[in-house]
Amino acid sequence: MRDIGQNEAYPSSHGGRELADTLSALSLGHTVIIALSPKSIGLAFEVTQRLGCELDLLLVGRIPAPGHPETVIGTVIDLDVPQIAIDEGLAREFHVPPGYLNTECQRQLSELERRHFMYLGDDDGPCHDHAGKDVVIVDHGVEAAILQLVLRRLGEAGAHSVRVVRITSTTEPTDDRAVAQLLKQARRFQRLLH
Repeated sequence: MRDIGQNEAYPSSHGGRELADTLSALSLGHTVIIALSPKSIGLAFEVTQRLGCELDLLLVGRIPAPGHPETVIGTVIDLDVPQIAIDEGLAREFHVPPGYLNTECQRQLSELERRHFMYLGDDDGPCHDHAGKDVVIVDHGVEAAILQLVLRRLGEAGAHSVRVVRITSTTEPTDDRAVAQLLKQARRFQRLLH
């Protein structure tokens, strides 16, 4: 049974404790907390430490419109099999030249691979395995289209339930070293529990 819902917004200054308390009251089964941005990793990490559950980070690459870097016409999501979504209407509107999307997709895939290795190194272990799990997405204002794509992929992957939690503000680490350290610490913690 899938339960896709939207929780209240949590201020990240003390939201980890509040969110952990809220999730504890739900009596979820095998829970995994997914950060959709390095900006939300601090809160997600705090929740996983309080609940003793898994932490995952989904990296997202954005494909800009040619000559308009502020307009996103496509996204690449770092799953086991990377997911690519192109807004065909915007691609037509911006007259995307032949080969542009393929080149940009490859560039984003390379960048996501580089960031994935930077954050997790060789100590990756199993990740993005959400089948049968209660998934809680910690969202720091990701675009609605990206969130919908992630929700669809989690459903297809057999997630038991999916909840979305919005963060209203952040004091979370955006420094790459801090993000990598928290992710590696969370993985070590999980290995100790199992």
